[in-house]
Amino acid sequence: MDVILETPGTRVGKRNEMIHINVPDRPSLDIPTREIESIIVGTGVQITSQALKAISSHAINIVYTSLGTPYGLYTPFANVGTVFTRRQQILAYDDWRGVHLATKFVYATLENKRRLLLYFAKNRKKSNHSKYVYLRKGADHIGKMIALLEERSQSFKKNETVKDIRNILMGIEGKATSTYFMTFGTLFKKEFWTMHRTRRPPRDPLNSLLSLGYTVLQGYVTTGVASAGLELYAGFLHSDRSGKPSLALDLLEEFRQPIIDRLVARLIQKKQIKGDDFENTLHGYRLKDDPKSLFYEKLRKEVLGKDTSEVLFNEETHGIEKRSRSPTKVKLNYKREIIKQARRVANFLIGATEEYEPFISNW
Repeated sequence: MDVILETPGTRVGKRNEMIHINVPDRPSLDIPTREIESIIVGTGVQITSQALKAISSHAINIVYTSLGTPYGLYTPFANVGTVFTRRQQILAYDDWRGVHLATKFVYATLENKRRLLLYFAKNRKKSNHSKYVYLRKGADHIGKMIALLEERSQSFKKNETVKDIRNILMGIEGKATSTYFMTFGTLFKKEFWTMHRTRRPPRDPLNSLLSLGYTVLQGYVTTGVASAGLELYAGFLHSDRSGKPSLALDLLEEFRQPIIDRLVARLIQKKQIKGDDFENTLHGYRLKDDPKSLFYEKLRKEVLGKDTSEVLFNEETHGIEKRSRSPTKVKLNYKREIIKQARRVANFLIGATEEYEPFISNW
């Protein structure tokens, strides 16, 4: 299990063969060390030297975060698996595994875009038929790009590397993304209507909100990559550049639409975020402080969700990852899903699985 500790004042100690966790104003918990795969801690969480020694002896990584963004990674000497994983990650860049992963990342972002447009179309079939048709056309065009991706990927030669085929993948992804934002941007009225994705600077409120969401989400993805023992700066789809967390950007592609785009659409349509919540500055549109706090809180709840099969130990749930007997899944815990996907990347790289299965939303 992954233990996620985010309540300030939490203290982690050792009791026999257990990790003993004390949270302010909450019952303490004991967890067998052998059951822990990684520990992710937020600001104000303390770990005793006795607990750290026990954690090290079981080769458990600790990821230190602030506001969801990791700033440090503790890797025990005993964790030789991390060394092997990272060696394979670097080697994979020059063999078929890198091509496989890059192709899967592109497939995931295209398919999630297509499914989200179909989701919005379904909700407008009766209320706005013309909008329904427009959204369907956008989804169908992206579907053609997915078919093209599959066709081109079958023609890749065995000795080709990521560097050889990256332009092909990015070209297909770019065309699909252009169609997606031309379609997605017309869901909204007046000040939130847009036809293009703009980043630096964001030239309208919608792009400003998307950029803010993607930046926060990247922190969660970075944490997941670190907890899986992967090298953050050695990606496949995104090219290497000093200071660029390429692998986090690769994995981020799978979660943009399921988490950020859907949340942004909901907040705008429910008028929880309005046009006058932004200010137009020299650096583009910026969300004002009060609505920004609201957005952060909504995004946090969206990421943590409520998953009846697993409960994370943090300041909202005050629980530990426990199995539930309830067969009904209320809502995905995306933080857990991100960590799971990072582990899938690692398992594929070391040969534990024959192929990588990306995250696709089931709307």
